[in-house]
Amino acid sequence: MSDGGAIRADSSPARAAIRPYLDVRGAKSPALSPDGGLMAFLGDQTGFHQIWLQPAGGGVAWRAAETPEPVGALAFSPKSRDLIFTMDRGGDERHQLWLIPGAEAAPAALTDDPTVVHAWGAWSPDGQRIAYAANARDRFHMDIHVMEVATRKATCVYQGELYREAMAFFPDGKALLVRDCTRAMTDQDLVRLDLDTGAYEPLLPHDGRARYVAAKFRKDGSGAYLLTDQGRDFQGIAFLSLEDRSLRWVVAIDGKDVEAMALSPDQARIAYVVNEEGWNRILIRDLDSGMETAVDGLPPGVIGSVSWRPDGSGLVFPLEGAATPPGIWQYGVTDGTASRLTDAPAGDLVGGFVEPVVQRAPSFDGLQVPFLLYRPKGEPPAGGFPALVIVHGGPEAQWTPTFRADIQYMLARGIAVAAPNVRGSTGYGRPYQHLDDIGLRMDSVADLRAVRLALGAQPDIDETRIGVFGRSYGGFMVLAALTEYPELWRLGIEFYGIANFHTLLQTTGPWRRRLRAAEYGDPVADKDLLERISPIHRLDRICVPLLVAQGLDDPRVPPGESEMVYSCLRGLGRPVDYIRVPHEGHGFARLDSRHAVFGAVADFLDRHL
Repeated sequence: MSDGGAIRADSSPARAAIRPYLDVRGAKSPALSPDGGLMAFLGDQTGFHQIWLQPAGGGVAWRAAETPEPVGALAFSPKSRDLIFTMDRGGDERHQLWLIPGAEAAPAALTDDPTVVHAWGAWSPDGQRIAYAANARDRFHMDIHVMEVATRKATCVYQGELYREAMAFFPDGKALLVRDCTRAMTDQDLVRLDLDTGAYEPLLPHDGRARYVAAKFRKDGSGAYLLTDQGRDFQGIAFLSLEDRSLRWVVAIDGKDVEAMALSPDQARIAYVVNEEGWNRILIRDLDSGMETAVDGLPPGVIGSVSWRPDGSGLVFPLEGAATPPGIWQYGVTDGTASRLTDAPAGDLVGGFVEPVVQRAPSFDGLQVPFLLYRPKGEPPAGGFPALVIVHGGPEAQWTPTFRADIQYMLARGIAVAAPNVRGSTGYGRPYQHLDDIGLRMDSVADLRAVRLALGAQPDIDETRIGVFGRSYGGFMVLAALTEYPELWRLGIEFYGIANFHTLLQTTGPWRRRLRAAEYGDPVADKDLLERISPIHRLDRICVPLLVAQGLDDPRVPPGESEMVYSCLRGLGRPVDYIRVPHEGHGFARLDSRHAVFGAVADFLDRHL
């Protein structure tokens, strides 16, 4: 809509055509009760993610509680069916902690300050306490808290500057493992926080950057298995000995990240998820012999986590693929078979979904930029398929072949899609990830140009009809592409994109400002650079139609960024549609919002591509 109003749900052929794709339901984030009998997961059958329960071996699911907002994290107690979950308001990311006693009683609020961010951490080994981070003392800083669940008594056990998270309790319950992100989210320290003395002791001093993604302690307290990239370009699994603070690699794959892991109940095996060009595989390693078993029988896709059944008989994990809507799957280690635990969407629509293939484009300096190419089925029209280049956010993220209803709709409408992993993306090693830092920011935009030119050179693509689409940092990439290389694009679509790095760093959630400055540049020391790369100063170069969508409760990229883009382009008399989406944050979590926003996208593509 050109008047910049709130969302509307008026009907059109394009809006009607995309709705069935958006209505495909899915499930994610499984958690198993310690007795092995119950599985909790997040399902969106009601239009947004709520907690559903199901017998752990499969069966009919039921909703655990009717929550007014989408649910974030969830975790069972290690000793009972008590279930913790997090929930914010309108996507503002100021999550509160809630408890469902026994996974069957009414939810009870453990925290109740909607101005405070509560980042879920861990249960204690005895199930009596929880640990979490919160910015209650100062909105710029995340402190560590421990709560006695029975009494709701919370104690701040560590105060510090900037950002940190509680990862796990030590096996004896006397200390916490803390991930300290004071410098950056990809430049962390692993710390032992003594709960009696308050001592905050780095466990693994290191040179260079390091990430610590997960930790699994041995029951005897001898050490922990870490998912980390300390001293390497790619993430792997290492064992940290607490006796001598040494680090021994257990799984270290050249050229590939390990993205998730789970230690078996008997602690003899470790299951892990490896990234292969964005697709995931699960392998199980015997820790004594080093022998490995691959989990076969799965559709191609992305696996966000993996868990062992409490009796060690198998694995449970979420899986989704470009052609496979999100669901919960299981694997039996005895019979070696895999199957879906949650209901699978049915119908001709799902059967027509398309998987992408990987291609590469040479950039200005010879760097080979990977991109996932989704081709429509059937023969191209006489002039070739129109196409859309879709850029991921982050920037420290990777485009992976997850299920995207909008992409499958575009493919069915005869629109090809290219999804690049420009320099700065994860999944290709640390050197690649840091190729866009601070002063190198615009090199990634040049990579986008290279992908656009490679796509347009393909014989079945209409070189004159290629648009660009992105969300968040990907929205910045859209604005940068349209202002740096305006002649290359037919249209642009950006959701909650960064227009001005100075105003972003002033208005984004205070708990994340320093973390963003570490990636983009310091607003004082790098003032001139941030001004140069901010598209707001070059919007007069945008001459093609642009669609903007913005959640009004977004704490990461606040609405001011989109308001500036709309106001400037409208003042210049340029074609711009703007959708303001109330009660949504950094993404559109509710089905009615997605209907309105992606219905507008479908209309926009029909008009301009």
